[in-house]
Amino acid sequence: MGSDDAFMQTVQSSAEATVSDAGPRASDELQEGSTLGNYQLEQLLGEGSMGRVFQARHTRLGRQVALKVLRPEHARDGGFVRRFFQEARTVNQINHEHIVEIFDFVDESATGGHVYCVMELLRGQSLSSLAQAEPLTLARIQRFVVQVCAALGAAHQVGVVHRDVKPDNLFVIHRAGQPDFVKVLDFGVAKLLTAEGGTTGTVDGTIIGTPAYMAPEQAAGLPVDARSDIYAVGNILYELISGKPPFQAPAFGHLVVQIITQPPPPLPAHLPSGEPVPPQLAELVMRCLSKEPEARPQSLAEVTTALLLLPASAQALTPAPAELALEASERPTHKVRVAVTGRWHRRAVVTVGTAALVVVAAVVTWSGMQPEPAPAEAPVAQEADVVGRPAAAPQLLPPVTLTVRSFPEGAQVLRLDTGELLGVTPLVKQVSGESAPLRLRVELAGYAPLERMVDLDKHAELEVPLVKALPSPRQKPAAGTQRETGKKSRERPVAQ
Repeated sequence: MGSDDAFMQTVQSSAEATVSDAGPRASDELQEGSTLGNYQLEQLLGEGSMGRVFQARHTRLGRQVALKVLRPEHARDGGFVRRFFQEARTVNQINHEHIVEIFDFVDESATGGHVYCVMELLRGQSLSSLAQAEPLTLARIQRFVVQVCAALGAAHQVGVVHRDVKPDNLFVIHRAGQPDFVKVLDFGVAKLLTAEGGTTGTVDGTIIGTPAYMAPEQAAGLPVDARSDIYAVGNILYELISGKPPFQAPAFGHLVVQIITQPPPPLPAHLPSGEPVPPQLAELVMRCLSKEPEARPQSLAEVTTALLLLPASAQALTPAPAELALEASERPTHKVRVAVTGRWHRRAVVTVGTAALVVVAAVVTWSGMQPEPAPAEAPVAQEADVVGRPAAAPQLLPPVTLTVRSFPEGAQVLRLDTGELLGVTPLVKQVSGESAPLRLRVELAGYAPLERMVDLDKHAELEVPLVKALPSPRQKPAAGTQRETGKKSRERPVAQ
């Protein structure tokens, strides 16, 4: 009996030694220089409520990665571990270039070890830090948010809602010569809308996310869908324009009341860069921040289209002189006031306000385009003056570099004035400089073609996120006939 006890003690000691040799236990404090699995920790990059992120290097391959390590108290909680694993699974399911890549998931909790994800190492800064460090131009804001929409749109296509989209979770890097390349981080609280085993959802009434960036239905603990992420995109746009989120309060309860009941404060007239805020952009932000999901854009493709249709430069935003002459009481300001009204009333008033602006702009443009009447007694002299003056040709400038990137890549870039194929994206090409803007067309099979104007009086960069083309509806039979199915198809009149 004594020998059996000794044998069991030897086996237990060997098992404990094996666990000890496998790696540090979850209770051990990880430090720079520690080894975790196949990785040596080099630097602590950051930490949050769920865990810490280290820069690490593979001990054999030398590859640098980022390790996201779950905190010890959470590693012992099966719910946290499942959520942590779900983040890795969700990210790999989406598989999008604007979402941080996760290479591996390691769970050693059964033996008292750590739980961690192995991710790509990003070098750059969060969009929050970038916006605080320098004033962002309209073009950069468009570039950032269009990429965010592309990433979230890919997530929505596979039934995933992020639920925690904020500037701190958007990381800006330089990738292969592409500046301002955005990576969306932290799918740790993402919700999988397509039920698969019931382990990815949350019980209604549970509030998950960052309070200042929650949609009203999210803050109220109600079910969320893709439109909650669209609200978050509006929140990001609002903050990039004004420098702060639309709602702020010292207490969580007060903040939730504001989000659910109060309209967002009006946006400033100018961006941090000094450029005027386009009315179209302000209207888009307020639509995204609508209290009711039905009043928001119903897809991120709609948000992307609105962003791409914004004026390309601040000059296009300068009001016409006749519009500047309007008194304050005559200007159509009711577009801003509609945020506090009911759902259907707000939509109606926005439509009326938009129509009024179109009418004003049309009158101003028409009055500016009307030529002065020619003198009746000298038509021949006027014609000779026109014929004798050659048409103004675009002024040739020194060659410039044209860079065109599309998402996804591999799209054809054509000049619409000559029909010339300039190349395939990513395109970097020397072209002749011109004083007049050039219209380009970007085409990719399976995606809707997109036309953009670009100025070639200096080096130009163009980023074009493409939207998948909608399937064309099946052609219906001509009215008055119906087609029979079978081996022999024929048409016959429909009985009246």
